[in-house]
Amino acid sequence: MIRPLETADIPECRDIFTDCLTDMPWRERHRGQHLALRRALETQPAWVAEEPNAGVIGFLTLQVPTDYVDHLFVDRDWRFCGVARGLLEVARIEATGALSLDVDSENMTARRAYEALGWQVVASTGGAGRARQMRLVGP
Repeated sequence: MIRPLETADIPECRDIFTDCLTDMPWRERHRGQHLALRRALETQPAWVAEEPNAGVIGFLTLQVPTDYVDHLFVDRDWRFCGVARGLLEVARIEATGALSLDVDSENMTARRAYEALGWQVVASTGGAGRARQMRLVGP
């Protein structure tokens, strides 16, 4: 089930986010990322994917009016089960234009998942000593 985020969901979203960061060893784990997540969860439209026996298994935040998905994270036990697809479908309904998001160029799992969903790379950023980001636009 996908539903709007409730305040009580924030700790579970934070746990999923923190766990997902361990899958990205190239990314610095500093407080700034957690503060950005907290701000997004408190101020932006957000949805959670919930499974009755497991609780919150994924979440998405959307910046409006730019239709930019700044957070999309799925619990590792629920990846490739359609959770991200469902969250993105809800965001598409709320968006006024095409969705966009950034993905770390080294995050091959996410890149493959977005590619399978029809997302296209439109730009790359970053440089020496910094994680490269790829901007994708949704179908």
